[in-house]
Amino acid sequence: MNKKLQDVTPPKKTIHDIPVPNGKGRGRNPITNIKIEKKKMSFGKKILVLIIIGIIAFSGFVFLVSSSVVINVVSRQLTKRTDASFIAVSSNETGGIPFDIIMLDKTVTESINATGEESVEEKASGEIIIFNNYSSENQRLIKNTRFETPEGLIFRIQNSIVVPGQEKDSTGKIIPGSIEVTVYADQPGEKFNIELKDFVVPGFEGTDRFDKFYARSTTVMSGGYKGVKKIASETDVENVKIQLGGKLVNELTEEIKTQIPEGFVLYEDGIFSETKFLGTKDMGDNVGVEVKANVYAIIFNKNNLSKYVAENIIDDYDGADLVISNLENLNFEIKNKADVEPWVENRFVFSLKGECNFEWIFDEEALKNDFVGKSKESTNEILSRYPSIDSADIVIKPFWKNSFPRSTGKIEIVSD
Repeated sequence: MNKKLQDVTPPKKTIHDIPVPNGKGRGRNPITNIKIEKKKMSFGKKILVLIIIGIIAFSGFVFLVSSSVVINVVSRQLTKRTDASFIAVSSNETGGIPFDIIMLDKTVTESINATGEESVEEKASGEIIIFNNYSSENQRLIKNTRFETPEGLIFRIQNSIVVPGQEKDSTGKIIPGSIEVTVYADQPGEKFNIELKDFVVPGFEGTDRFDKFYARSTTVMSGGYKGVKKIASETDVENVKIQLGGKLVNELTEEIKTQIPEGFVLYEDGIFSETKFLGTKDMGDNVGVEVKANVYAIIFNKNNLSKYVAENIIDDYDGADLVISNLENLNFEIKNKADVEPWVENRFVFSLKGECNFEWIFDEEALKNDFVGKSKESTNEILSRYPSIDSADIVIKPFWKNSFPRSTGKIEIVSD
């Protein structure tokens, strides 16, 4: 008997027919719908997060690509004692270390009791500036040299003076040499009490100098008198002269110390002072005692003075820039100071004693520029160009950088 083979297909099962683990049997197990809610981030918070991420990323980038350098430099130094005499000259002369002068003056009148009257004859006086527009050579004017006003009034200097020669400014313009002095009327009397005037030197008339030497007053001419005048006791006048003179000198000395330019040095022995008694005058029932004080301060450029001393006491000095770091502490003394007037004579001799701490100077900007963009390996070669540098310690950040920054603004130089 023929048997037909028939495909037997197992019955289909669905997921609902798979037994559940808890053994409760077959059948559809109801599933409860679970709704999961996600909190949405606000737009403002998203922006804040993005900003923070950006800052962190940018900071990391800057750290990786930027660098900075600190160069700790020790300059060449030398200590050497000096106990020598030197020559100082005015700025338009040669043969010594140039000096400059700061001058202040002040006039004060003090009233004292009158003790009587007498017939007096007094000469007017005042200040003038004398100009030398003749040549670059100094011109000496002898004692009692005359100066004449357009009206023919004659005034004279009481001491010999030297008028400096012409100089050129930075543009090449010729500047006349000049000096300020006190002149006194040729005769007593009030007609010499005049306002500001121009003066000529009659002694030069008929020569090339006549038009090139001239003067202009900087104060009125005053004090001229001829007649009866109230007087005070000589003792009172003398006491006031001394007291006023001392007070004025002290005031001017303190003031002048505040006017020293940066980079210059003033020594106590470089201060000169003089007082002048300008006479007495009526002040109602009293007598006025008039006194004028002048204070002169001799100052030196620190770098120039340091190099000048180095040239004279360091055997192998090659003219390099240096400074004596303790310059103010050296013992400075002007030779024969009582007989010297540097503002007139334009030169003097001085001594300088003490231990000089020489410190060589280098150009910091030039050093920075030499390092810009260079590799670490070029350090010794660059430093070898600076004999003023004794040693240098270089710190590059970050530490793995093998080259110097490409900007001088990222290179800091610290001098020890």
